[in-house]
Amino acid sequence: MAAEIAAAAAAATAGVGAGLFSYNRGNYMFDQKMHYTRFQAGLNMAIAQTVIYKQDIAQLTALTVTRQDCFHGIAAMSLTILTAIYCPGKLGFHVPPPPGWLMGLEFVNIAGCYLFLGLTLWYCMHAAMRADTAATHMLTRFVRLPIPSQGMLDKARKFLASYEEQPLSEVLRVPFTRHQRPGKGRDGGFNEAVDIEDAAMARTRHGYDVPAWYRKEKAVDNVNTIDTIESMMPLVARGSAPEHFEAYREIQMEWMPYDVYARVCIFLAFMHLTHCWAYLQIGYLLQEVRAVFACAIVMLPMFVLQQVILTLDIKPGAGGLPIHRLGPFGLWFAYFGAICEYVRWYSPQVQAIGFVLVYCAYAIHIIYTVQLLRLCRPSEEAPDSAETPGAAWWPGEWRLPSAFSHALWFVAPPKELEPGLNDITAELRAEQRGGPVVAGGGQPTASDKRADVHRALGKQGESPAWFGVKVGLISLLIAWIWLTFGFTIEIMNQGTSHPSLLSAPGLANNARDPR
Repeated sequence: MAAEIAAAAAAATAGVGAGLFSYNRGNYMFDQKMHYTRFQAGLNMAIAQTVIYKQDIAQLTALTVTRQDCFHGIAAMSLTILTAIYCPGKLGFHVPPPPGWLMGLEFVNIAGCYLFLGLTLWYCMHAAMRADTAATHMLTRFVRLPIPSQGMLDKARKFLASYEEQPLSEVLRVPFTRHQRPGKGRDGGFNEAVDIEDAAMARTRHGYDVPAWYRKEKAVDNVNTIDTIESMMPLVARGSAPEHFEAYREIQMEWMPYDVYARVCIFLAFMHLTHCWAYLQIGYLLQEVRAVFACAIVMLPMFVLQQVILTLDIKPGAGGLPIHRLGPFGLWFAYFGAICEYVRWYSPQVQAIGFVLVYCAYAIHIIYTVQLLRLCRPSEEAPDSAETPGAAWWPGEWRLPSAFSHALWFVAPPKELEPGLNDITAELRAEQRGGPVVAGGGQPTASDKRADVHRALGKQGESPAWFGVKVGLISLLIAWIWLTFGFTIEIMNQGTSHPSLLSAPGLANNARDPR
């Protein structure tokens, strides 16, 4: 009787053991199939997302290249117009030339227009070629499809014989019971970073209650598997956005100033172009045609055009008082000053009024140029632009002329992911490293960020693009002061026995005053 009971018990135990073995072996086979399927799905999603990342680089670069092509064409067209003004449009070929002060107003603006159109051409070429080169470099070396290697595929697959490596507690695991608890030498903390309800979490295997094969794969998969989706970002440049955005934003600093100041140079060139064309018409219509009222009709549209351009390109309230609005008024002072030069009867009073009007025109251009220097310089503490759909955006650490911020239409990569978006590639990379998704360290300060993104600038913290514009405006300022000084010398010598500095117009160089 006892032998029969023992045999029955042994048979029952063997049956239970065989059932548990078969049950856990089936679970292991299912888990390994799901493990490989999940591995493939994750890589497929990472590959699809990397294709989108490649499109991001191409689109960000195309925005700069297309904009520079537009500026380049406008500058080239403007140079042909300016050359027509400078060469065939010169005054004094067939009749006596206009007064020297009027020619000074015209030719300083012609020189300024040539200067800023030339800067536009070179800035556009540099920005477009540098952006295109950076995009090509990133697309061929940095943003690559995360194709798995043979080693990664081998680690993801499992032989069914590997079930024999499982501990006996897993082979004969009794379902619906907790098996592993915290203890010495026991790994834990698995699958606990999932944001789900407590009731749902209680139904999952997490913490210390996970299969042994799962713990082993976590330990093995996090070592020497970063051969396909390895990060190439410098540690100091990493942030919370996808790393191709972080890298592109760092590289973008190398052409961003040229992109921005190409747009500023277009503004400056057109303001000087409209000025020189209007002064040319004053000389032609008053000196050759004597059309007083027709000349006023020309001044009015040019004055309105310049005020409209100032309204469109310069942000309201930038630079304090809108002193730049004085610039177009120089046309009217020059117009009335030229009328005083050509009145029918000579009068000392009218001549004095004309001198005052000329001084006012010169003073307006001096003040106007100084204000342009203030408006075009990079802002030290520019706030972040609102990152809204359809709007331009760049980080606040970038030193750009805030007076033109609404007219630049510059787009930099985002600093962080939008809510609801995921960076699958970064998550896979972080899981392989066994670390968090965000690889950056501590939060840098604003000054650290500013120093980082401007590391390629000169010793004075200025970009070459702004330096070129600054030197150009300073040279024009010197030219206006020089003209004012020369006009004063001419007034002082007028009506005296002191000989003029140059011989009369039209005389040969050997027909000079012998005194």
